[in-house]
Amino acid sequence: YIGFHFYGNDCQPETLGTYDGFRQRLRAAAGIMEDYPFVKGAIINEVGMLNFAFSAIGEPDTGKYPAEKQPGHTCPRTEELPNGMATFLEKMMDLVIEAKTRDGREVVKGFSWFNQDSVGGTYDLRLQRDDGTINELGEAYIAGCTKWAQRRQR
Repeated sequence: YIGFHFYGNDCQPETLGTYDGFRQRLRAAAGIMEDYPFVKGAIINEVGMLNFAFSAIGEPDTGKYPAEKQPGHTCPRTEELPNGMATFLEKMMDLVIEAKTRDGREVVKGFSWFNQDSVGGTYDLRLQRDDGTINELGEAYIAGCTKWAQRRQR
């Protein structure tokens, strides 16, 4: 298996090329699987959104959408993200579902959302509210995983 983390930046996945970067990473994993058939797929064990402008490292709250100024310290609803962070998660799950090798094998074997509140320079990425009930992001994760499972059963 191939393992990696993947993060977007500053609640701007279209503007900053996050989706394109993820597609490239998935294509690279597919290429490795095609070149080395014993590689079974990719395990993406941290996915989320960093709270700073485009970079792998940075100072939190320095981008266009600083978490400290957003309700719930998460991505706001924008033209790019009509349902805030949930839109980002939904799109990432769609890209996971679509990723296949040339011979039709699924590229992604595992996908884990970074379910933490402002840890390591992230926004609040929790899937539940403080009282333990599922929030909108959690509902998007459940829906994405369910859709993925249904596609895998075909």
